[in-house]
Amino acid sequence: MLVSAMVTSIYFNIYKNQIIDNKIYSLNEYLNNSVIKAEYELSYAKSFLQHKIDSKEAALIFSKNEIGQRATAPYISQFLEQFIGKKVYSGNQFNVINDFIIFDKNQKLVVHINTVDPFADTQLQLQTQKLFNSINKHMVKKVQQYYYFIDQTDEKLLNIIQVFSPYMLNSQQVYSTTDDLYIIQAQVGLPLIRSAIDTLLKEHNGYITSVVTRDKDIITDEFTSTLSPFTLNNEHGYQAKIDTSLFSMVITLDDRYFAEDLNEVLTKLILLGLVLVALGYFVVFKLIDLQVILPITKLAKSIKEVEASMSVELKPLKTNDEVSELNESYISLIKKIHNLANNDSLTGLANRRSFNQALTVQFQYNYKNNNSTYTALYFIDLDNFKYVNDTCGHEVGDQLLVNFSERLSRLLNDNTMDILKQDIKSVARLGGDEFVVLLTGLTSITAIEQLAKKVCALFIDSFEIGVNKFNIHASVGVAYTKNKVKNGEEFLHQADSAMYLAKELGKNNYKLFTSEIEEKIKNEHKIEQQLIETLDNDKLVLVFMPAYTASDVSLKGYEVLLRCPDLTEVGVGPDIFIPIAEKTDLILKIDLWVAENAFIKLNELINETGFNGFFAINVSSKSLRNDDFYYRMKRLITYYKIDVKQIELEITETCLMPDDHQAIVSLNQLKSLGVRIAIDDFGTGYTSFNQLVNYPLDTLKIDRSFVQSLDETPIGKKPTLDIIYELAKIYELDVIVEGIETEANLKHVQKLPDVIVQGYYFSKPYQWEALVEECRQSVLV
Repeated sequence: MLVSAMVTSIYFNIYKNQIIDNKIYSLNEYLNNSVIKAEYELSYAKSFLQHKIDSKEAALIFSKNEIGQRATAPYISQFLEQFIGKKVYSGNQFNVINDFIIFDKNQKLVVHINTVDPFADTQLQLQTQKLFNSINKHMVKKVQQYYYFIDQTDEKLLNIIQVFSPYMLNSQQVYSTTDDLYIIQAQVGLPLIRSAIDTLLKEHNGYITSVVTRDKDIITDEFTSTLSPFTLNNEHGYQAKIDTSLFSMVITLDDRYFAEDLNEVLTKLILLGLVLVALGYFVVFKLIDLQVILPITKLAKSIKEVEASMSVELKPLKTNDEVSELNESYISLIKKIHNLANNDSLTGLANRRSFNQALTVQFQYNYKNNNSTYTALYFIDLDNFKYVNDTCGHEVGDQLLVNFSERLSRLLNDNTMDILKQDIKSVARLGGDEFVVLLTGLTSITAIEQLAKKVCALFIDSFEIGVNKFNIHASVGVAYTKNKVKNGEEFLHQADSAMYLAKELGKNNYKLFTSEIEEKIKNEHKIEQQLIETLDNDKLVLVFMPAYTASDVSLKGYEVLLRCPDLTEVGVGPDIFIPIAEKTDLILKIDLWVAENAFIKLNELINETGFNGFFAINVSSKSLRNDDFYYRMKRLITYYKIDVKQIELEITETCLMPDDHQAIVSLNQLKSLGVRIAIDDFGTGYTSFNQLVNYPLDTLKIDRSFVQSLDETPIGKKPTLDIIYELAKIYELDVIVEGIETEANLKHVQKLPDVIVQGYYFSKPYQWEALVEECRQSVLV
């Protein structure tokens, strides 16, 4: 459109100048021809007059009779016949001599002829005395001269004055006159240039804005003319000037004179431009559609198909253009996105999303086909991997995951193993330290177990990361089915459950999902739901296990224990439901509920009995690693105005790992509240004494198993209980011995100074009323 407009504008300006130049040239030629024509007409009139004056009839007018008078009458009639009906031809019209008069040099009328009315009075007269004065002053015999002037009464009439001597005539008649000079004044209807201008005005009506004529009131002996052609005048438009010896004329031409032709041309050019624009638009649109839109549309269609199929199916284009580059870039992008969306960025294995898709596709296939072989899912969880992250950093932990994924991939790609000649559907990292392997085509449960053993064998050799060696193990849960499992989600849950059971059995174990496990899962789910319902209805109950000084069996405090009456009725104690709660976030709510209700009971006990002993509250490992637990405990202590010296938080040793930095931070936060920290069931975990210094501990509770093994101590050997006690005292820790059930147990412990004891030998856990009664009767030390 822009190019078309520019070309149209340039062409119009060029054509405009051509039109104006052509029309101005035509007008100038017209005026020039008019001037030439005027000169020709005047010359013709002069010739006509000369011819008539030189006739025999004219000569008779000047002849005299015997008595000296001119016999003019008959001669005048003869001369008049020369003019009656006679016309001076000029171009395409005839100009009539209206009046003809002859004077002698004394201004005496010799003859007068009016061709229109023979009886009319003399209309002509000499216009100026200057002419006679000039003639008389410069009298020359036998001269002939013409003079011209415009009739002031009628600008279209031209007066021609001829001064001549009869002796100069060519007539054969011999003039018998004594006069040497005569003057003829003839009035001829010669419009000269004016008729041409009138025609010009009619032809260009409205465009010639003005014609200004100025007659020169003079008599001239020479008719000359000059033409100044039409030129552009900034004030008056186009102007032309005709200047003669008798008059001058200025003609002004309006600019609108060219408008009609220019508008016609402009209209055609605009229409042509619009046609070109439309044609150009159509061509460009077709080119864009062919070269850009169509390829992009195809690319967009391919992209949608890729999106629908969730696979990379775009193919490189053979063209070498921007769309091809876009297609190549999109293919590369799709591959990257596909890789990011379906693969784990750390190990390169499939991610959870990709695994879930593979699992769904496999079970859709299983549903449609009656399989004779097994589909197996291996759920692999690395034991104690969190310890590596916490002690050596995430970079080392990430490298460990990479090393394991490489070992696992090599195992699955080992074609020498018959059990692995099956179809591997997916090998994925679900997240953290959890990996899964999905296989189909397994012919027997034995083959399924063989692969599980091979996976566990991957951990026989330690993992070397830099200068460090890590003896990491795994718990493997295996789910398998032909067509019994209905969906992939249930299948994954079965493998996960089997993995947790393998973890409970010890390190580097595998477990196949069985109906017994399924029943166990259902039972655990039922217990979990009962716990949730009991917690929501505030039906949980606290009981209190007393603690006494070993030396005099005086009351020191109570360990707060949790009971669920609804579960107790069906034989489910805290040793069962607490681990179930710890598998989910339900334990977080339970820990806070126990703490808050323990604070309430402590305040009641203080107000009723003046109790100044301690309440020991158990804290789970999940709460220990939950940042919100510290702030909630702080708010509860502030709200209930608890004397923090009476609170002891018990952490199970199995909650702690060597150099567990997160646990250290959490314990230090809780310690900052002013409470005491105790490590419970010491001796059942893997914490060594030299690692205890890392934790802000106040009390060490020796597990009951060391009390029960007192009788098994060889003679002459120091019991393990005594050794642990002595080491605890070296670290300046208070000692509580759990599991005192006989008098012999008590007597042995009483040999150890400053020991607090708990056990069924003294009492089972108290209900609230029994606790209050005991506190009223006891004197606390």
